[in-house]
Amino acid sequence: MKKQFQQITQRLLEPPMLYALPVLIILFLGLLIWFLVPTPPKKIVMTTGAENGLYYRFGQQLAKELAKEKITLEVLPSAGSLENIERLNQPNSKFHVGILQGGVGQVSENPNISALASVFDEQVWIFYRKSAFKEPLTKITQLENKTLSIGMPGSGTRDLGLKLLELNQVDVKSEKPTIKLKEFTASQSLKALNANELDAVMLVSGPQAPIVLEYLRSPNLAVMSFEQADAYTVRLPFLKKVTVPRGVINLAEDLPRKDISILAAPAALAVSEDIHPALITPLMRAMDASISQLGLLQKESDYPSENGFAWPHNDDAKHYLKTGPSFLHRHLPFWSVVWVERAIRIILPLLAILIPLFNFLPKLIAMGVDAKTSAVYKKLRVLELAVAANPKKSWQEEWQALQSQALAMRVPKKYAVKVYELRMYLQMVGDKLGK
Repeated sequence: MKKQFQQITQRLLEPPMLYALPVLIILFLGLLIWFLVPTPPKKIVMTTGAENGLYYRFGQQLAKELAKEKITLEVLPSAGSLENIERLNQPNSKFHVGILQGGVGQVSENPNISALASVFDEQVWIFYRKSAFKEPLTKITQLENKTLSIGMPGSGTRDLGLKLLELNQVDVKSEKPTIKLKEFTASQSLKALNANELDAVMLVSGPQAPIVLEYLRSPNLAVMSFEQADAYTVRLPFLKKVTVPRGVINLAEDLPRKDISILAAPAALAVSEDIHPALITPLMRAMDASISQLGLLQKESDYPSENGFAWPHNDDAKHYLKTGPSFLHRHLPFWSVVWVERAIRIILPLLAILIPLFNFLPKLIAMGVDAKTSAVYKKLRVLELAVAANPKKSWQEEWQALQSQALAMRVPKKYAVKVYELRMYLQMVGDKLGK
């Protein structure tokens, strides 16, 4: 067994195996790294909001843009931001992307979420029945003793609504609250308002959402203008004051029919920690293209932004916002970039291995030549000592075998002198033994 191992080792140190061995090692390491650097998935899942809301519409626009990169984005509705946070924070969740309303959720309780960027403003609308109020609604304290819908459990609208009511010291928690809260969707609230079953509703949505236009078109409804908007932006810094000019949402129908002051909160595109890093750039590019479709009440330079959210900022997204897409992403399709980047990730570590290996290769070859010649020298020395101890010993056959082994040796020209020295020494020993 030991002899067989020595023979195998000796063969590995002989050309051409001596030259092929580094190539085989590099090939093996390359294949290993190739499989250890997985390709990104071609399908990702996004959690949004109600199907008639801006979140869902934004998700659909993202899906269209990502389809150009051969990436499928499955857009699923949800109750809102709180449910989106719960979905993204689950370990090994099937949800990779979601939209989160500013000011919703505790970062410390959701460590698996990071933000890509703030993408657009969401306006805070309070619609009310004109007949339910003696005067136009301008302050939240006027909602006391009324019936109000602030969205479904799990929605960011409900979370923000409760914060606004608490700031105005409106009792919603005691056994006899001063306001009656309902858990209706935006569509259900509109029906309840028209049926006189509800006095007011709070919505958090962009002006382009179809449901907002439905509310504005209802003749028996009006929209609240926040007289204390500036105070809210101080108490809740994630909010901002927005002026909605008359007719800006629909000029032909003159909607809204007067200038109003409302509040707005930024919405952020967020991802789970399980998302493949290579998907961040196509998501950012798709986000850029989708935001241009949603900028009615915001300036072109406002979004995407690295402000307006408390979540940790994704490193790749932060780099993208500062420098834009990489050279490869600007000039190659996404999947071409993926393969090029995988190749780079393989080539760089291989070069780190290859350069020292080639520097060591001459030493390795010299060791191989020394090993082969030393083996013959060792056998020749044993034969020489044996004949010295027993002059009658037959030595010609063993010596001839060693001579044949030396004549058959093939080594690089640089090391040929060692083989010639071996042959000369063999001849010298043969002559000595012959005498």
